[in-house]
Amino acid sequence: MVQDIAFIGFLLIVSFLINKKWAKSRGYSAAKVKWLFALWVYHMAICLVFYRYIIIHSGDSWRYWNLPSIGGEASYNWLDFFGTGTYFMYWVNYPFSQIGGLGYLSGTLLYGSLSYFGFLLAFDIVNSTFTKPSKKYIPQIALLILLFPNVHFWTAGVGKESLLWLGLMLVLFGVQRFPNKLIFIPIGLFLSLMVRPIQGLVLTISVLTALPFHKILSPYRRKLIPVAVFLIFSIFAYRYILGSLIYGFNLRWIGDILEWQNQYLASFGGASAINMNDYNWLEKISTILFRPFVWESKDFWTFAAGVENIFNLAFSILGFWSLYQLKFQFKIPLYLWTVLAYGLLLSILFSLTLNNLGIIMRMKSIYFPFFSIIALHLYYEVAKEKLEK
Repeated sequence: MVQDIAFIGFLLIVSFLINKKWAKSRGYSAAKVKWLFALWVYHMAICLVFYRYIIIHSGDSWRYWNLPSIGGEASYNWLDFFGTGTYFMYWVNYPFSQIGGLGYLSGTLLYGSLSYFGFLLAFDIVNSTFTKPSKKYIPQIALLILLFPNVHFWTAGVGKESLLWLGLMLVLFGVQRFPNKLIFIPIGLFLSLMVRPIQGLVLTISVLTALPFHKILSPYRRKLIPVAVFLIFSIFAYRYILGSLIYGFNLRWIGDILEWQNQYLASFGGASAINMNDYNWLEKISTILFRPFVWESKDFWTFAAGVENIFNLAFSILGFWSLYQLKFQFKIPLYLWTVLAYGLLLSILFSLTLNNLGIIMRMKSIYFPFFSIIALHLYYEVAKEKLEK
């Protein structure tokens, strides 16, 4: 108990000081500093909501912190847990929960603090994106998007989404500030690959797709694009060979695995289970992007998710309208191209593998706010063009 109080106090003080120093180093206005601290308080408050939710309903988060034994053995050590995916979560948590004896609340606030650093980077990325004269309210709306509750809730506690969000923000910050902050890209990719390898590979593909088109790399583009294509092909080949060594060198095993995944998730049932197998492609993609709808609400959480999806739909309509006004010139920064590729690829993958609205909301939470920011940026470009005329 004493170590938990000391650890939580340490986390809050360090987070506060980092916030203060970051705001000063970035030269934020007094209003932006207030925004930043409001974002910090908001995220920490949702950490407590997430903590109570897991205490009542349980979930993977509790298991990640209170590690199970390996192979049923009572005796094991830290290195036994090292690996990718869930084992990486165990490995990260072992020194804190098993050696340090810290409770689940400490773990929740630790992960909440780590994910908040992702929000700190997101705040800086978004703040530096909407800088040229245009409609004055656009930057404020962009920052409000960072308050959407779904991404805060799923990154607020012990869980893979917290680290995946941090990894994605490190990559986007590195792409936006390339080449000065290049080191952020491999760190973010490594973290994503360790936490959930398939998402790390998709993020790697997205970076390889976008980065060769950076203006600084334009003299080398003819050489970089073939290298990027080769590396992307190698990733697909790696995944195919890895699976084929287990299931045989054919394409049938890919469909079999997707079918098994759907049946496995369906076996859990649950109020938010849906039969994606009966949906056509339009229904599958719209489910990933915009469901649950408000009228599908069964409790407060699904209602909140439905309300947020209304805003997502509204921003999507705004984005398509803006794209039409721009004569379908997709004018967005390179980091938004990166997250767009990442989000689209994952949305397609999720439409094939997921059949539960709750899991869908969690899995898409880390990239979906940037879809709204992309739509807002297209409207921002329309406003700039009108101002120039």
